[in-house]
Amino acid sequence: MISLKRKIKRYNPKFFIKKTLLIIFFLSDSFSQSINSSIHFFEDNKIPFWLSSNNHGIYSKGSIVNFKISEELKILNYGGEIIFSLNQSEKPLFNQAYIRFNNNNFYFQIGKKSNHLKSNYLSSGSLVESANAAPIPKILISSANYNNISFSKFRFQYLVKIAHGWINASEYIKNPYLHEKSINIKKEISENSHIDLGLSHMAIWAGETIQHGKQPASLSDFFRIVLALPGGKSSINQEQKNSLGNHLGAWTFSYKKKYKDKILSLYMEHPFEDESGARWILNEFDGLYGININQKKLSYISEFTYEYINTMDQSGYKGASDSTYGWDNYYNHYIYQSGWTNNGKVIGNPLFTLGANIGRYSNGEYIINNRLKAHHFGFIGSISEKINYKILFTYSENFGIYPDQDFFKSKNKTYRFDGGLIQRSGLIELSTKNLFDKIDVSLAFGFDNGELLNKTDSFMLKINHRFVF
Repeated sequence: MISLKRKIKRYNPKFFIKKTLLIIFFLSDSFSQSINSSIHFFEDNKIPFWLSSNNHGIYSKGSIVNFKISEELKILNYGGEIIFSLNQSEKPLFNQAYIRFNNNNFYFQIGKKSNHLKSNYLSSGSLVESANAAPIPKILISSANYNNISFSKFRFQYLVKIAHGWINASEYIKNPYLHEKSINIKKEISENSHIDLGLSHMAIWAGETIQHGKQPASLSDFFRIVLALPGGKSSINQEQKNSLGNHLGAWTFSYKKKYKDKILSLYMEHPFEDESGARWILNEFDGLYGININQKKLSYISEFTYEYINTMDQSGYKGASDSTYGWDNYYNHYIYQSGWTNNGKVIGNPLFTLGANIGRYSNGEYIINNRLKAHHFGFIGSISEKINYKILFTYSENFGIYPDQDFFKSKNKTYRFDGGLIQRSGLIELSTKNLFDKIDVSLAFGFDNGELLNKTDSFMLKINHRFVF
């Protein structure tokens, strides 16, 4: 059997990111019209939740300077971003470097690109893949737009994508792969409204773990990952009984309707971590439920978002005896113990808490809190013609994870999350464009108050300058 790992080695992520950057800078000399540079100052190194979250992992090191270039052409898109920490001990970070080849029906993309799955950037973040973590190096093929299809008289549109990626190494595992695919089906209800049903499937696989050694990475194992099949003889016993790798995803549903100058969006995401969630039976109504109202013109309130997140059930409190019930344990996995993270940040919704704990599976970093109830609010508006604002506020009750709850109970010890920990986090941001020639300025204040996160508050000043050539 030809080894997929052997084939992919020649596409080492660091190698193709460096090559991609070289191509980008060559293209920039030929086509680019502008480069954005910005400097972001924090009051101190204690960065509040909504100042650091859903920002593509760029604020993990405090104050930064970054340079960003992008260009969208008919056949070709490209972009790159390099970040320099004002902490001299930190190395520069190539946060983005990608090239995208466009066709009328599909596009092919290689490299690292910031993820914008939601047009609603007031959201707390998708349960599957948000803008919280640093971009993941990927080779991706996707539909360029929704394509028409019909069965008899039933007409609808579809959008599909598939990708292979490389997740950044953690303390538990080296060089794991990422498999990603999704499908969305859109149906027009009227001229001004439509519904959208989607299914996304992600999987971490391969790599070398401290506890379980090298994980299967052959071509046949790749197809097992794609189809979520049990592992072969080279996988550990539990993987042979269940699915190979760490699988997760979500069912999604949205309804959108236009009212004159307003757009109403209702949406939901139902997560799954194993068979029970995928069948939408045993983890009941776990999910994210949201509403967004957007006005085309600026006003005192131009856009409003409310989201309710509830992940308390997880198919029951009893430990799983097979793949059908109990301890879904969102974002965690017994082999890939760093869980659903990349470069020290949660890939999905940041309200799922990454931290250190002496728990059932690990004494290091993992998702220590995935059972929560949260109310999230977001507002965008304008104070004047030149000054806009953004407000985020989240109230959450946090109950830890079922396995740790069971572990502490078996030791007759008090579990930190017993009874739930209350947390309040917020953000107020004022911004203006073209304060000076080609210079944008924003000032943000973030705060945390509660029992889950350290009490903190801090200001951030962001100055952005567009260099035009």
